[in-house]
Order: sequence, then structure tokens, then C-alpha cells
Amino acid sequence: MTVFADWTIDFFSGVPAYRQIENLLFLEIGRGTLREGDRLPTIKELARRLKLNPNTVAKAYREMDIKGIIAGRRGDGSFVSAGGRKGAAVTKTQKRAKLDELFGRVIAEAKAFGITEKEIINHIAERMHEDE
Repeated sequence: MTVFADWTIDFFSGVPAYRQIENLLFLEIGRGTLREGDRLPTIKELARRLKLNPNTVAKAYREMDIKGIIAGRRGDGSFVSAGGRKGAAVTKTQKRAKLDELFGRVIAEAKAFGITEKEIINHIAERMHEDE
């Protein structure tokens, strides 16, 4: 559970808090910090840690459950599912929509900071190969 201790929500980012929770989960799964079968904090626990309404955390968990990234087990909690690492059920259209969502803000902020396309591409390539 130490993974979740470092999580913070940026209330001024313009990104809804539930979406930030989803992004944090995706990030930890992508890094391999969270693996299939790992138990997630309860909704109440994560809401308390992040200073959010429990309904916000519940929405994030529900969205991730629908996507097959996590699986809720009644009375037992929520866990990273097999689909969390593989993303096998994600269509090409869904992947494209997610990339558009993720990079829209990145590109806008990068332009504001004078970061070039080449710098972005190099950084992404470095990050994608960090754990290899």
C-alpha cells in the first residue's frame, strides 16, 4: 500500500479528480508497481488519503472496473485484474481516444514551456524503455 501514500490530486489542473485516480492507477500498472492480483485501498481509505469525497473514488474504481483494469469483489475489495497489464480488450479506437486525451494536455503544456516535438518524442522513448 505504500504506492498510494505518494499519490496526490491536483485540484487546479482542470482534470477531474476521478480521472486523475485512473491515470495514477494506469501509471503504477504501467511501471509494474501494481500487478495482477494486488489489492487496492478501500474507497473510504483512498478518499481519506486524497482528501476526496468517497463518491469520486468510487467513480474512478467503477470506470476502471468497466474497462477491465481492476475487478471489484463484493466484500473483499478491489484488485488489479489480468486486463490491467495486457489491455487485450482495448480496441484501436479506444487506444486512440485515450492517447488523444493524454497528449492533449501534455502538448498544450509543452508548448507553453517551449518544449519541442523532438524533446517530447525523445523523452517518451526514454520513459517507455526505462524498465527494460
